[in-house]
Amino acid sequence: MTKPERPRRQRREEARAARKVVRDTERLAAALPGADPERPIEVASASVVEVRARATPCVQCGGELDVRGDRAGSTPRGVLREMEMACRRCHTRRTLWFRVTPALSS
Repeated sequence: MTKPERPRRQRREEARAARKVVRDTERLAAALPGADPERPIEVASASVVEVRARATPCVQCGGELDVRGDRAGSTPRGVLREMEMACRRCHTRRTLWFRVTPALSS
């Protein structure tokens, strides 16, 4: 006859499993475009940056992201913008990187 699992042990195991899911999701999200300045999301106009950032869902819960702050810097390949975001639902913080490279008109 096996002993039933203790409630405390079960809660700890569930918490460990949840932390593992979060770690795995964050690791996969770090490989997405825009996750770091070396792989920014390319946009043609600065006016599109905030719209695209808000349209990006939270990687943890799929909720909407709010802009918490932004910074811009000039690079030889265009303007690099860093958008600090936070999820409305789970409050997970995310940083998205955009490169504004306007199309050259002839």
